[in-house]
Amino acid sequence: MKTLYTNGSIHTLRSPEETFRCLGVEDGRITWLADAEPADTAGWERVDLEQGHVFPALTDSHLHLLYSIVLAASSFPICQVREGRLWPDTLAGVEQSIRAWCRENPRQKLMVANGYVTSAVAQKRLPTRQELDDWTGGRKAVVYNIDGHSSAMSTALMRALKIPEEGHDGIFSGEAHEFIQGRVTGLIAASVSPRLLAQGIARFTDECARYGIGRVCALDGNEDVDSDWLTAALAFIARRMEIDVRLFPQYTSPEKAERFLRLQAVPRMGGCGAWELDGSVGSHSAAFDIPYKDRDDTGHCYRSREFIHTRLARAIANGVQFSCHAIGSAAIRQILGLYKELLPRDTVDGAPLHRIDHCEFPCREEVETLKTLPLAVTVQPGFSWLDKRYLKSYEHFLTPEVIGRQIPLRELAEAGVCLCGSSDSPVQSIDPYAQMLGMVDYYLPDQSLTPWQALCSYTVNPARMLGELADTGTLEPGKEASFFVTDRDLTTAAPGELADTRARYTVVRGRRLQPHAGTVSELLRLLLRRPKKI
Repeated sequence: MKTLYTNGSIHTLRSPEETFRCLGVEDGRITWLADAEPADTAGWERVDLEQGHVFPALTDSHLHLLYSIVLAASSFPICQVREGRLWPDTLAGVEQSIRAWCRENPRQKLMVANGYVTSAVAQKRLPTRQELDDWTGGRKAVVYNIDGHSSAMSTALMRALKIPEEGHDGIFSGEAHEFIQGRVTGLIAASVSPRLLAQGIARFTDECARYGIGRVCALDGNEDVDSDWLTAALAFIARRMEIDVRLFPQYTSPEKAERFLRLQAVPRMGGCGAWELDGSVGSHSAAFDIPYKDRDDTGHCYRSREFIHTRLARAIANGVQFSCHAIGSAAIRQILGLYKELLPRDTVDGAPLHRIDHCEFPCREEVETLKTLPLAVTVQPGFSWLDKRYLKSYEHFLTPEVIGRQIPLRELAEAGVCLCGSSDSPVQSIDPYAQMLGMVDYYLPDQSLTPWQALCSYTVNPARMLGELADTGTLEPGKEASFFVTDRDLTTAAPGELADTRARYTVVRGRRLQPHAGTVSELLRLLLRRPKKI
């Protein structure tokens, strides 16, 4: 089928100014761009854009697909913004929310709560296992801090995980939290029925369509379980989803990651999970050189230099795209030093770029190093935007000196560093405009990006990072017809306009994404689709 999209502004993103009025699509590819319709339109399906703006489909460069689907289906948020502030802001309010959920869900044997904000709660801590035992009536329960790097568990859940409870308050942070998540996720997933799974997949795909997202980088996999059947099941589903998925298996074991090679468009590994080099600010586990403001502790790196060196050298030698989580300055220095040592001097034009994920607090030396290396940096400025206004974890836990060291977005963008926007879902909603808002209204105002630069972090830059710029990232003849239509010009949008942007609809490889019912029969149809590379 040939489709003519006309009467709109087609933003190619080859430059801020280049636009066309008409777009031709055939067999999932863009065939031509023009300012006027062709003389002969016989056999073309005509779609009136009604003065809408068309942009390349967006890419979320860092999220956790399994958690996003499963938690969307089986969890509830604790802390939410209400009337300009976060609520609940005391443990008494948290207790009220948890007891209410338990009353409303008497048959649920496992309670999963996310979005807890330690810095916003007056007591500045997660609930203990004894408190959770009381509030939930003794059922299995886990409460995740908003950053995903600390949690609280009930006694019943600790027993199910075979974690000794003697002398333990049920609060987990650092390696104690990070490296048991495969076991926790397995229990959560086991409680998800096919109906809930269908709803979770439908909800996620519909959200992507609503925001104009056509592709996600899924950082998934847990090394603390032997078979990790959940990631294998996720890969099976991801290969059949309507949006495109690029899988980064989160294993330090090359052999474990290599099991997915035949499924991948490009060999990849790393991300978070076993490849977290440190934790996060809100959980006091990001690795710094300066102690936290509220305690005499700098945090520490989870992995030794030798451990990373062996695995990174093998990945680079084998052409495997590598990614890893580093938030604090000490962790960033650790991985950047190894990249500087191991990356080849000559890079292949168009090849995938190795990554640093988050890279929130680099020192000046690391900023200068970033400018010289062929790396991509996945950033999440929507989180710092939220923190500055509501969470206050930076303000409560970091010194002004460290806060001022946040990644200098504008400086790096102007130096040509490949900045890729991401949500870290389920830490935040996959809403890309929340992240673009954080970029153009940045925590450090003089490092804010322009709307054009923010838009590129979700389009051109991810395509470059993945080594797929020849096929996606811009709208050009011969490239995939993956795009979305919206009411506003995102290249010039003001911060307030960005915040509530939505797509009228999203097209992936020539097919318009339709709303989903989230039924089991729909899930079965998905599972029977022809698979594609991830």
